[in-house]
Amino acid sequence: MTTTSSLNSEKAALRKAMRESCAPEPMKAGALDAGWAEVEALPEFRRAHTILIYMSLPDEVPTISFIERWHSRKRIVLPVVDGETLLLREYHADRMAPGWKGIPEPASEAPLVPPAEIELALVPGVAFDRSGGRLGRGGGFYDRLLPQLGCPVIGLCQRWRIVPQVPREPWDVKVDGVVGF
Repeated sequence: MTTTSSLNSEKAALRKAMRESCAPEPMKAGALDAGWAEVEALPEFRRAHTILIYMSLPDEVPTISFIERWHSRKRIVLPVVDGETLLLREYHADRMAPGWKGIPEPASEAPLVPPAEIELALVPGVAFDRSGGRLGRGGGFYDRLLPQLGCPVIGLCQRWRIVPQVPREPWDVKVDGVVGF
């Protein structure tokens, strides 16, 4: 039996390994294009009108070009940190403001979107495994949000962040698929 403290240690070790393995150069355009093409080919993406995605941090799959490409054809929703939870707000390029840790997020006047309206969620992670395990940054934001969504959840990451197994605790929410870039 694995204890919570040993799982926490395993998670911390995996986060550290991912941080130390982080490629110093930006992702190559070909890898980005291929990854986004894979996302756009998903039946879940083609069916979805309202998509939750994130504004990327420097060590995550860059999302701004995808957001800009699709926001006029699909309803793009971004998370906004509110205490220990994530609120969902509609993306409008002219309604962005610096948010938690300086991450751009929709300003307070951007419309709130109920979780039930999300038809596809594209989420970041420090590491993923092919059985849907997701390792986040440790704040639990997505683990609290994802159970509220009634839609497919796809993890996005660089290919080297897909590992054989992510340590999981009972409250860790699995993703339905992973696209490696």
